[in-house]
Amino acid sequence: MNLSPQMEDYLEVIGGLCRSHGIARVKDISSRMKVTGPSVVGALRTLKTKNLVSQERYGFIRLTDEGERIATSVQARHDVLAHFLEAILGLDPETASTDACRIEHAVSPETVRRLHAAAEFIRDEVHADLDWKKEFRAFYARRSRRKPR
Repeated sequence: MNLSPQMEDYLEVIGGLCRSHGIARVKDISSRMKVTGPSVVGALRTLKTKNLVSQERYGFIRLTDEGERIATSVQARHDVLAHFLEAILGLDPETASTDACRIEHAVSPETVRRLHAAAEFIRDEVHADLDWKKEFRAFYARRSRRKPR
């Protein structure tokens, strides 16, 4: 299904709220996404027409099976990207999460699989006597001091 990044974000947030609270409500979605209530209502209308959410009249919001599948996929992409950015590239957790949120909508499933594999490879296969994080930081610092090409 072809969804905009914004609609994927709504599904991801609704999924998270449902996992943590059992249900989602407009005000909770609004608060989590830092958008207005009417924006949430408009997004829900779109998601309902695509059969991705169900909502009791003026009530609780839940994902359909297909909505849950998409939300889980978006969350998994986010988790892999955030982990890679934080654990491998050394970004702070907040920057890693923010950037992962931006990237998660544009990256292919194959790229996510390879980033995940690269992180596992570095964790499991890099020789124990090499402090690769330290070496990467030093390499990046040297590279950053070079004049742009």
